[in-house]
Amino acid sequence: REQSTAIFRILQEALTNVLRHAQATRVEVRLEEAGAALVLTIRDNGRGMTDAEQSAPHALGLLGMRERAHLIGGSVDITGMMGQGTTVTLRVPYSSDQSVERSGPA
Repeated sequence: REQSTAIFRILQEALTNVLRHAQATRVEVRLEEAGAALVLTIRDNGRGMTDAEQSAPHALGLLGMRERAHLIGGSVDITGMMGQGTTVTLRVPYSSDQSVERSGPA
């Protein structure tokens, strides 16, 4: 439950950032299993994000995403290229005895 909430909040913050800052016309959200990890990718076609913007003191939303990920044993990677968009990738490991609960159509 804690992992689900953290993943949702990270997705929510990433989409909020796209809406507020990216000037994007398209956003792709992908959730998949990769080995022993759950990988959430949010990619937009907006203005892109510089390294300086990512580490700016006022970038509290990005810091919050990283902290949430860390609390559930995961990590957030943010890459951006000016004029080509930004990609946020969340990786959350899970042990082999955990199963991924699926809802909705497969």
